[in-house]
Amino acid sequence: MADELTIPLLPCPSIDEIASFYEMLGFEITYRQTRPNPHVAVRRDAINLHFFGMDDYDPAQSYSTCLVIVADTNELYEAFAAGMRSVHGKRLIAGIPRMTRPRLRNDRYTGFTVVDPGGNWIRIH
Repeated sequence: MADELTIPLLPCPSIDEIASFYEMLGFEITYRQTRPNPHVAVRRDAINLHFFGMDDYDPAQSYSTCLVIVADTNELYEAFAAGMRSVHGKRLIAGIPRMTRPRLRNDRYTGFTVVDPGGNWIRIH
């Protein structure tokens, strides 16, 4: 078994809001289902994320997270920041949604976090 693929399925209160957020970050919608169970899938290059809708879900109470390993965190950070600026006029730095800055570790920038509208922590390393 050499071609396994794991894709996280994360909760959100609205698949429409999640889809718009990830489109802002340069993802494409690859699947959308509204019934019987809301589900949306997004992809940017090899990054695949799937979300399921829950009407009574509170993003502020979320414990959901996933780790995304990329070759160049700074390149992805800059692309995400540009998407936020084009829609909101600024990088979102507080509340939900938001994005942290890359951290300087071992003499190079690495690791930042995107907290999406569902309160999911997408940790980029």
